[in-house]
Amino acid sequence: MLEKIMFFLGVLSIGYFIGIALYAGLSSKFPFLWLAAGICFLAVGAGCRAGISLPAGLRAAVWAASGIFLAAFLVTEGLIVYAMCQRPEKGLDYLIVLGAQVKGRRPSQSLEYRIDKAYSYLKENPQTRAVLSGGQGYGEEISEAQCMYEELSQRGIAASRLLLESGSVNTMENIVFSRDLLEKEHPEGTGDLRVGIVTNGFHIFRGCAIARKNLDCTIQEVPARGNLFLQANYMVRECLGIWKDKWMGNL
Repeated sequence: MLEKIMFFLGVLSIGYFIGIALYAGLSSKFPFLWLAAGICFLAVGAGCRAGISLPAGLRAAVWAASGIFLAAFLVTEGLIVYAMCQRPEKGLDYLIVLGAQVKGRRPSQSLEYRIDKAYSYLKENPQTRAVLSGGQGYGEEISEAQCMYEELSQRGIAASRLLLESGSVNTMENIVFSRDLLEKEHPEGTGDLRVGIVTNGFHIFRGCAIARKNLDCTIQEVPARGNLFLQANYMVRECLGIWKDKWMGNL
């Protein structure tokens, strides 16, 4: 039975890697994890078929480590899914819209979904303002913040409601630099503000957790859509990102 499970997981993982490569390309190195995992699963399956058996003590250690890893993974994914299902209150004071890749001057699909969500909320809540957060990376002709500003302005959101934060390069900086902008806007203090974090659903738990640790205000989830085919890839990557930020003390 274990042999069949390993072969199935191996073929599935390698097939998913090929699917990502054909569908979205390999601009990120993370999908190679699926290829590596698939090869490992197939190797274990081949070992089972060949009758290779580890010493009892080592086998027990491997099973224990695997169990701990799986339990931590499932708990983390549960937190991600729970955050994805949250809905914000009406009339928040601010949104912080976290940046994502810009292709030239156009938003990537992930960023487009975030812009769509921000626009929908801002249209329905005309008193809410937004901090558009994201710097300019490799291959981007403008900053992520500028891209979001142009898209929202074209859709009719007044420039006076949009604050640009164009220096950040990761989620931690998105939050910290946006906090600095809010503190400039409210020198009397930000403790009474209600702030929504806008990002794709798979990313909303980490974004809000970092915000709750670093901002002196009430934080709410404003989850945007994500690509269904790439969701598994994003969810696994996000789990590792949460562990890394927890280790570094960011959340």
